[in-house]
Amino acid sequence: MRRESVTWERAAEVREAADGWLRAGAIGTPTYDAIRDAYPDPCVTPGVVWRVLTALMVSVIVVCAAAALELGIQLDLAAGAGLLLVLGGVSLGVTELLEASPRTARRGAAGATAFWGGLFVSIGLWGVLTEGWRVDSEGALNLALLASTIVWAAGCWRWGHPLFAGLSTLSFFVLLSRFSFGRALWVLAGTTLVGLAVWRADHSGWAPSHRRAAQVLLVAGLAAVYGAINVYSLDEQVIEGFLKYTSLRVPPPPSLFVLAAVATAMLPLAVVVWGWTSRRVVVLDTGIVLLALSLVTLRHYVHVAPLWVVLTAGGAMLIGLAIAVERALGRRPGRERWGFTADALFSDERRQQMLQAVPVAAAFTPAAHVTPRAEEGFAGRGGAFGGGGASDRY
Repeated sequence: MRRESVTWERAAEVREAADGWLRAGAIGTPTYDAIRDAYPDPCVTPGVVWRVLTALMVSVIVVCAAAALELGIQLDLAAGAGLLLVLGGVSLGVTELLEASPRTARRGAAGATAFWGGLFVSIGLWGVLTEGWRVDSEGALNLALLASTIVWAAGCWRWGHPLFAGLSTLSFFVLLSRFSFGRALWVLAGTTLVGLAVWRADHSGWAPSHRRAAQVLLVAGLAAVYGAINVYSLDEQVIEGFLKYTSLRVPPPPSLFVLAAVATAMLPLAVVVWGWTSRRVVVLDTGIVLLALSLVTLRHYVHVAPLWVVLTAGGAMLIGLAIAVERALGRRPGRERWGFTADALFSDERRQQMLQAVPVAAAFTPAAHVTPRAEEGFAGRGGAFGGGGASDRY
């Protein structure tokens, strides 16, 4: 990342934290003003909803422009793949220009052009390898996955988008699964990734977005290790399915099956304990998700109840546990124990804003048109039908 971009990010993080401190009453207005003066942020930062809408609008423009060029010029597959490479390079160049300006860096357009640029380059390279250079499909796919890993990793390092870290990791592990002993490579690479990510997730020398990307890599590494040792994944040979396009299945040895079953039960518990002792919320959340997946796996092999019953009971237990922990912490002096607190943390405000973006964006959709209907009621016409020759008028 550019040095000025890192400075802008750090200033935005401090100013956002100061907003939370002021709302919570931790600091006063003079201190708040002093913080904002000490950390100026020249970037224009719209709300989450507007950034999402801008990214969607730019995505529509980029995709439509690419489709119009592909259909209008009527190129063959090789030339179309080359055109995608050119469009991807143009999109990445536009991203570089947008990220360099404080007026456009955080409006959502830069993220959209970076995403489509990386996607066009990955797909275009695969097309050039298969149609232009006539590389066999297996080798072309492996090279395309390697290029995708490098492109997304470079985009994350240059512009600091944590989503690109996840896409790079996904491409990398799909590539590993296509080699022999892919499951062992998943365990080795996932463990290495966790070790590197946990070392950098709190490194003060990294930009805030890079630290968030390290947290994404941490979760991805844990998920990869769990996916490799999961007994259902081993039994169904999910990872081995990426090696060749074949339906051949070799059942695992009984001893390996038992070892995978034990690891499926023990790894989530170990992750939960690690998250609890290290006070890393992202690790603790990941362990809880992996524990839920292990319960679903257990239900697949041991029919204790219907799946919806297991999921409902597990969700109810988690809700009850959360309520019990919140009440236990609330009764402690200072509402804190063992490094955990029942009070809302300032760092959760960004997550709450992201969750609120969806219903707010939905509120911009036009309401259904309802034709007003006349109110129905009793309309008496007394005397209109008189008896004995009486008329309807008096």
